[in-house]
Amino acid sequence: MAAQESLLARCEVPIIDLAHIGTDVCPMKSVVRRIGQQLFAALSGKGLAMLVNHGIAEEKLKAVYGDLDNFCALPEGCQAQYLRNPASNHGYVRPGMEQFDITKKELRHSFNITSLSAAAFPAQEEVPEFPQHAVPLAQEFTNLSRVLLQALAYALGLPPATLLDSHSGMLASDGRNASTMRLLYYPPVPPEDEEESHHSGHRSYTRCGAHADYGTFTLLAQDSEGGLEVKLRGSEEWQAVGHLPGAIMVQTGEMLAAWTTNVLPALMHRVVVPSGTYARARGRHCVAFFCHPDNDAMIPIVPPRPAAPDAPACVPHAHLTLHNRLMNAAHHLQKRFKETYA
Repeated sequence: MAAQESLLARCEVPIIDLAHIGTDVCPMKSVVRRIGQQLFAALSGKGLAMLVNHGIAEEKLKAVYGDLDNFCALPEGCQAQYLRNPASNHGYVRPGMEQFDITKKELRHSFNITSLSAAAFPAQEEVPEFPQHAVPLAQEFTNLSRVLLQALAYALGLPPATLLDSHSGMLASDGRNASTMRLLYYPPVPPEDEEESHHSGHRSYTRCGAHADYGTFTLLAQDSEGGLEVKLRGSEEWQAVGHLPGAIMVQTGEMLAAWTTNVLPALMHRVVVPSGTYARARGRHCVAFFCHPDNDAMIPIVPPRPAAPDAPACVPHAHLTLHNRLMNAAHHLQKRFKETYA
């Protein structure tokens, strides 16, 4: 069977150039407005975009990929000291702890970072320089998120500080905001599964089951394609995204969908076991930054824009629970965590 052609290969993923946008504390307003319009068009039409010239160096990503590899090589007893704390969402999530597809085994290691305190990371003798690499990277993702929040505010016709004010606690380590930088490692597919797939055509493994992210938006950096697939707006077809080296993908989450009455719909996505012997035999690394509102943020509804004549109908996401009222961000997030963590 021929390999599936990716959305990127067909030039169907918007690419947004962040050059000259400035910083989160000193943005170039004209550039921020332009990028806001591009971001709105991309997220309303596709649910995702690729960001280039974002300022996050590839070397910093590779450093945390190596740290996660070193952590995954530790004995299980050592890893167990750092298992995810349900109250803070910080810590190691071993395969099987978080499940989106209950019909398959999900091959995924992740380390959630919600606190930037050195004490929240593995000891120096276990994974040298883990906090020295992860903390500056988390701060850079936070700053990039703050710029994008300002761009989105302009595009939504809101004062630029509106979204910043409701996301003021990102990675403040004080428990008032659930934003998370997640390090992800998808290991190679076990050889016995390849043998089973060859004889039966059935795969008992996947990398991550289908879901939409819970927050405002997600930023995703990855070292290879690795099986990422999405359902674009108005389509029930799973399509491979592809890989653009050096780019960071941005995708809409459920909170932003709720905020905009689904004008910016949450993107359904999954990570499947890739086809091809080489791709199946190598691991995949990612850094995902989940941008969330503050826990006590009451999400105001942005009046919907008139739909274009050929735009698909807005179908509310199954997990949105607005019912024409304001929603507390923490209520939605805790409900979703209960559904996915064993």
